[in-house]
Amino acid sequence: MRTSATRCSPGVAVSDDPPARSAVEADFPTRGVNALAASESYNKHHYRPTNYQHKWWARRLGSVFRGLCLAALSPAGTSADEVWARHVRANGDRFEDCVVLDPFMGGGTTGQEATRLGAKFVGADLNPVAWFVARMGLAPVPEGLDERFRAVVDRAEADVRPYYRTRCRGCGAATQAAFYLWVERTGGGERRYDTLVVDHDGDGGATVVCPGCGALSVVDAPAAAACGACGRGFDATREDVVVAADPPRVTAGGGDPTYEPYAVSYDCDCDHDAGGFAAFDAADAERYEAAAARFADVRDELPLPTESVPTGGEKTRALRRRSYTRWTDLFNSRQLLALGRLLAGVRDVDDDRSRHYLLLTLSAALEFNNMFCSYKGAAPSAPGAVRHIFSHHAYVHPGEPLENNPLGAAARQSGTLPYLYDYRLKRALSFKRAPVERVLGDDGTVAAKRTLDGERVGGRPADSLDDLLSGDATHYLHCGDGASLSLDDVTVDAVVTDPPYYDSVQYAELADFFYVWLKRGLEPEFPDAFGVDSVVSGAEAVGNSSREKSLDDYRRLLERVFDTAAAALDDGPLVFTFHHKRAEAWGAVLSAVTGAGFRVVATYPVRGENRLSVHIDGQRAIQLDSVVVCRVAGSRSPRAWTDVVDAVERDARERLAELRASDDEDLSALDAGVVVRGVGMRHLSAHEVHDDGESLSPGEAMARLAPVTERLNERR
Repeated sequence: MRTSATRCSPGVAVSDDPPARSAVEADFPTRGVNALAASESYNKHHYRPTNYQHKWWARRLGSVFRGLCLAALSPAGTSADEVWARHVRANGDRFEDCVVLDPFMGGGTTGQEATRLGAKFVGADLNPVAWFVARMGLAPVPEGLDERFRAVVDRAEADVRPYYRTRCRGCGAATQAAFYLWVERTGGGERRYDTLVVDHDGDGGATVVCPGCGALSVVDAPAAAACGACGRGFDATREDVVVAADPPRVTAGGGDPTYEPYAVSYDCDCDHDAGGFAAFDAADAERYEAAAARFADVRDELPLPTESVPTGGEKTRALRRRSYTRWTDLFNSRQLLALGRLLAGVRDVDDDRSRHYLLLTLSAALEFNNMFCSYKGAAPSAPGAVRHIFSHHAYVHPGEPLENNPLGAAARQSGTLPYLYDYRLKRALSFKRAPVERVLGDDGTVAAKRTLDGERVGGRPADSLDDLLSGDATHYLHCGDGASLSLDDVTVDAVVTDPPYYDSVQYAELADFFYVWLKRGLEPEFPDAFGVDSVVSGAEAVGNSSREKSLDDYRRLLERVFDTAAAALDDGPLVFTFHHKRAEAWGAVLSAVTGAGFRVVATYPVRGENRLSVHIDGQRAIQLDSVVVCRVAGSRSPRAWTDVVDAVERDARERLAELRASDDEDLSALDAGVVVRGVGMRHLSAHEVHDDGESLSPGEAMARLAPVTERLNERR
């Protein structure tokens, strides 16, 4: 393959940099890794099924972290081309005498990549949900899992399936509803639709709801629709439509406002009606009311969460403002009945490892089975699938919730428990046994899969660090602050991590949604991790003004963890990824790095996000991460600000030119800022910077780099 497809210019050396001990300190195959990362970011579940068994926020790309682990463990003198060749090759490139540490492991991406390469892995995370997700990403595959899953579903069928029945509007036959669409009921008794389009058919036509009589009709031109029931003409593409409505048959909603169902989706094989959408009718209402009555009778028998939504949070206050006071308020009665029955069945599974995998999958299903889901098919370009509760990193209140059938009406129905079991879990387990990697063609595009014989994801979990180092265990995971790891007798060859992005993601406030359910299944086995009511903690390394968590708190907590990493490293690198749009966040990270005795010796821009990710789409938002490579080093030398800023601008210009030459789309101004600040971290960590005799703090210096980004964006 062509060298130009794999190389990136090494960072310009600072005169008193310590000698390199690993490949990543001198060079990195940025172009090749970015080509893989760009492709993976569009199809994450195909590239790393083990990463997508369960939701975790801001999870980094496996192809990037595979490259980082390879380069961090390869000795100095190993070229970027050699690292790149190892990226798609197994057999012989094993690091079985190495230990990799990730003190902010999140969902466990570093651990999966390190164990694939044969290294032993030590990971820590304060959040019990992250710890459990990472644990299951590395856990061995149990025997008899299919039979146990089938038994859980069979046990729940009798008390779940009947309440999701509907009838074919063509032949009258009973069938299963795929999902129901609900609409907000205003205080004045009207319905408030996001749009009157229910579903686009892909040929310009659509199923629409009449604002007069509420009937559903299939029309050729939704902008000039005519109701098939009452004949009324209307523009169905209007947004935020409020219409008068008859009294509702059914209402639900634990918060404010309440909702009523107005449509049901189903399939039928009859000649009269191929299925699709129909108006929610009196028989559908009777089944919902029967489910609600059944739930009221058995509620106390079900292992449901009882915890309250915490007050005062940056994300959870959006729930509190709408009167969602308990986590169960985010579900309707039928959903709670179904999920409670399924959870009861999972808790009774007799094999620990199987029970944990099934609990993980049921928890993953919560994301698609709550009243904060919505339907993607109302948008002309969107496929007809469930938009889950965390399509944004927040609790976004839906105007038209989608109530999924958790057991599904079809084999590949989006967001159902059987589909998640088959499509997420079983694919992940297959990948664990036989990982594959993508290979670039000579033109730099992703060409083919390659099975990497000899690689496996995870393996036997260690009971202790002693067990990890002395036996055949592959990983040890600590549920707690990374600074609380007892590593006195452990020598770490590399630290590879992805620390929290200051205030960009409030992990704990979001993770509580899953935690309160996982607690019902895991507290007896792991009381230290699952014995509290909420995972929101003052020890979480994030900024959160709603909880009076300041920038300095963030810096201090990062520095504590970096201190632990520095003490454990045996002359190896600390490698992490970071991005943020605000200079003060970069300054806090730089202060934590230098405060722990590290110097930044290299930085590389890598792809971190899909351009079309919902939470950044259309915002010209950040797509790049900066890989920051650090070494424990001595004192910092003095240098004038003018010299530093000239060096930063020179190096950043070179990096941006390379990226723009190899990228098929322009980088955003914020991406240019990531590159400039990444380069800035290198120069600022090496020097005590002064301007007219006054010392500049890292935060001040980072803020002063803004004009560099502006100049480099102007000169494109």
